[in-house]
Amino acid sequence: MIHYNVWFRFRENIEETESLDVVHAFLGELHRAKHITAFQLLKNSGSAAKTRMLPYQALIAFHDDAQFAAAFSAQAARGIHTGLHGRVLTMVSDFQIEVFRQISGSPFTHTAEPDFR
Repeated sequence: MIHYNVWFRFRENIEETESLDVVHAFLGELHRAKHITAFQLLKNSGSAAKTRMLPYQALIAFHDDAQFAAAFSAQAARGIHTGLHGRVLTMVSDFQIEVFRQISGSPFTHTAEPDFR
């Protein structure tokens, strides 16, 4: 399992609810097309003075390297500035991406699919 984490902030003139709806629509489209396994959107509840993280996080799960590579290839073929992905890019001012891979063979690994509804 691959966990693609995107922390982000919206531009100052962007309305939160509408923007989150666009991000959710984009990720929902990827999920329905089976380009991603699951996703979840989170809002940082820490005060700005006590956290280094950006206000929002998208947790995106990929089943394996093949799904991960195919999702990025498909987006590149469509164009990164087109469709819902393009709309998301116009709304976001800052973002940080980190990719984590599940540790296999570890006693701390739970093998069930994530339930990020």
